[in-house]
Amino acid sequence: MNKNSDIKLYNYVDNQIPKLKTIQTSDLESMFENFSPEKIVETSNLSSDEVIDSFRLSLITESLTEQYAETYKIGADMHDAQWLNNFVKGFWEPDELGHADPFKNILIDFGINQKDLEIEIGDAKSSIDYQTEHSSGFHPIALTTYGMIQECITDYWYELQRKFFPTDSNTYKVLSQVKGREALHTVQFRDLTALQLEKDPNLLEHIIHAAVAFEMPSNHIPAVKEIEAKTRKWIPQMNGSVSELLRRIINNINLVLNDHSKIGRLILAYASRSEKQFLQFIPNRIVTAAITNIQGGTSLVGEIVLDQLGLKVAEVESPKTYIEEVQFRLKNILKRWATERLNIEGFISPPSKQIS
Repeated sequence: MNKNSDIKLYNYVDNQIPKLKTIQTSDLESMFENFSPEKIVETSNLSSDEVIDSFRLSLITESLTEQYAETYKIGADMHDAQWLNNFVKGFWEPDELGHADPFKNILIDFGINQKDLEIEIGDAKSSIDYQTEHSSGFHPIALTTYGMIQECITDYWYELQRKFFPTDSNTYKVLSQVKGREALHTVQFRDLTALQLEKDPNLLEHIIHAAVAFEMPSNHIPAVKEIEAKTRKWIPQMNGSVSELLRRIINNINLVLNDHSKIGRLILAYASRSEKQFLQFIPNRIVTAAITNIQGGTSLVGEIVLDQLGLKVAEVESPKTYIEEVQFRLKNILKRWATERLNIEGFISPPSKQIS
């Protein structure tokens, strides 16, 4: 691809690379503060073993950074997107490589043997080639969409984990550094996705596919996949919120798409793939077929979802003609009806209000 056609992407990446910042050795060494899992559980509804497993999940997942980076590089090479290679090699990979160490130090501070942890990390690395499991697509915009969602989730997860520790502790401060980098990466991947979509609106389907097929990499790592499966019930026990995590993910996607109809299309595609129920008592295949055949139907879905998550929806202009008045009233009736029956948390997770 001609570099001149991607000048905004190259310029954006060039501006990000100087922001590279790794965690200092002195900060890592300051983390050994004699915290015990038994003390930590006082701030949550997890058991001490669950607290340990939550940090083991973070450690092992972060320890495979090189494999995730290789996945990005494969997609960049396949589509001649040197800007993506530049971003991953020059910023994202070296920025991420130091994120495993804080979680290792926490586990060592908990009394876990360091050699055992290193063996576990080595086994995890040899048990998977992540790029063969990646299902969100290798087009650059699919990869940046994937990165945006993944970083958004880890940002929230680390936000919850740091709350285990006193705010004046060094451990809290170091986890805040890691969380801050994940937040920055979320914005960077979001911006890169938006710039690609601005250049070629036809890439929307790649965004939808990447979001619909998204899975956290830990779902494919044998050492922690069983722990990953428990996180849906742990988040509320860690004083987290199903709606808040969902709101953050959808908000980032909405900032990229900036279009209710496109958000609606993505939501319906997700519902169809995962067989989630969109409206109570109505089979999803019927709902999807009906909505996509109604003028403005997908836009209505987008509005409802954004409303339910407390995200701002642009005010609709007042109707100016009799026909517009009728359409406006019918739309509001339909919107009220759908909102009353919309199982927004169950749409993404089971009725027990647990996050997926």
